[in-house]
Amino acid sequence: MADAHDVPLEVHNESVIDSGLVIYPFTRLGEETFISGPLITEHGIEKHLETLRTVKTKDTDVLLCTSMKSGTHWCHEILSMLLSQSVEYNTKGSLHHMYLEFVAYFMDKLDEVDDPRLFTIHLPLHHLPTHHVKNGYKMIYLNRNPKDRWVSNYTFLKGKLGIPDWTWDEFFDNMILKDDLFGGWFNYTREFEKAAHIKTANILPIKYEDLKLHPFSTIKKMADFINVSQTDDFIREIIEKCSFDNIKKHKYDSSRIIDPKQQSTLFRKGVIGDWKNWFTVAQNEKFDEIYKEKMKDCDVDFIYEQ
Repeated sequence: MADAHDVPLEVHNESVIDSGLVIYPFTRLGEETFISGPLITEHGIEKHLETLRTVKTKDTDVLLCTSMKSGTHWCHEILSMLLSQSVEYNTKGSLHHMYLEFVAYFMDKLDEVDDPRLFTIHLPLHHLPTHHVKNGYKMIYLNRNPKDRWVSNYTFLKGKLGIPDWTWDEFFDNMILKDDLFGGWFNYTREFEKAAHIKTANILPIKYEDLKLHPFSTIKKMADFINVSQTDDFIREIIEKCSFDNIKKHKYDSSRIIDPKQQSTLFRKGVIGDWKNWFTVAQNEKFDEIYKEKMKDCDVDFIYEQ
């Protein structure tokens, strides 16, 4: 596989940080907001989204679709090992995490990357490459119980370049109740769940909690979906290599770019149920009320405690 530095993408360089990169205020388009950055600033949000929708992927490409802070880097590492048929950590750099939001502008430069290629994206289904969706190319959709996910978003975003120094209560009011980042978690989840159910796209739904509690059967399901060979011993080795402690120690963190000290803050606890340490009783009741209304026609269940 080609080295990450062979591809001319400079968003991970220190010069970007020196130039005053910020990710907030978020960029708004209609009812959706998006994390700001150099590509959106350079191209404008509408052009940026159009570029993503018109990307021409290959039938061998796998798209990992995740709501932010749902276990993206963890699942990416597992898929990388399955696709490469090895248990070597993917430490080659930011491009080898292959965020489609970045590499969409350099697809012609990625021809030398061995197939099958793995791309990751946080955007909702209606912003994904039309070519990929309509042709039934493979997508793995990873989601997580929204309470733990929101806590993980709060601790991850806190202190990042440009982000207000919100308290948890302020974050609850400004982010959780508004729920408009990338179009909102509720919209994201309903859209993917519906597409997976009625099979308008080739989607394998995976839950963070299942990957945590039932790693063997969940990884085997992913391996079968992407048509890669596996043995029980190979899957067990992946589980060991991708344990939380091992991933935290070895996983390349491309998000260092948005930390003022360029420190890795990607992995914190990786547990189910930490939301109980953050949500007040009133906040929990308010969220449950909103969830019941927003998800009344969406048949999906999440695990909220281990």
